[in-house]
Amino acid sequence: MSAYRCRVAEAMTAAREAAGVSQRELADRLGRDKRTIQKWEKGEMKIAMEDFLAVFDALKVQVEPYSKWIRHPELFPNGLSDILQYSTDKKRAVLGDFYCRQASPLEVEQEYYFLFADHGSDYHGMYQQWMANLLTPLRDRRRICAQIIENYNEALATGTITDPDAPQPNMEVLQACYEASAQSIQNGANGYTMLSLDLPHSDTNA
Repeated sequence: MSAYRCRVAEAMTAAREAAGVSQRELADRLGRDKRTIQKWEKGEMKIAMEDFLAVFDALKVQVEPYSKWIRHPELFPNGLSDILQYSTDKKRAVLGDFYCRQASPLEVEQEYYFLFADHGSDYHGMYQQWMANLLTPLRDRRRICAQIIENYNEALATGTITDPDAPQPNMEVLQACYEASAQSIQNGANGYTMLSLDLPHSDTNA
């Protein structure tokens, strides 16, 4: 059995058990034989996409988290248990509230571009770059920031920006952060905040 089919089977079983539905009850809801459900959940029988979606409809369970776990298990360090954790749901609600009620239009546009635009990079990988960078010492992050500023300015000068119509970075903020990080390093600190920056002409948060 392939690892992919195994995850499909595990996802279906976990979703059914989380919904408190027996194999017999699910079979009745789908108009299928109980043995078919058993074979799907053991990975003995390949399930069609239409049937897979019908299972989640019958269970009244959202398919998206399980589907993402099947395709990208590396995003779930604790496996399927991550999908069922209330803490994750609370964090998701907080993020939803932030982008719905608090984020500036520029922040919304940039996040949307980051996730869905055709910028040539897989957003899962981009998130990991972001996280890995944040976990390095500030002096190293400052060095990387300098390279990013140089690359962007060069692309701007040579007309090679990959997507001129996309939301552009606020270079005033980026440059100010670069300079503030240098000041923090000189002071022996390993961090800085936007509250310490003097940005009278910018209302963008970072």
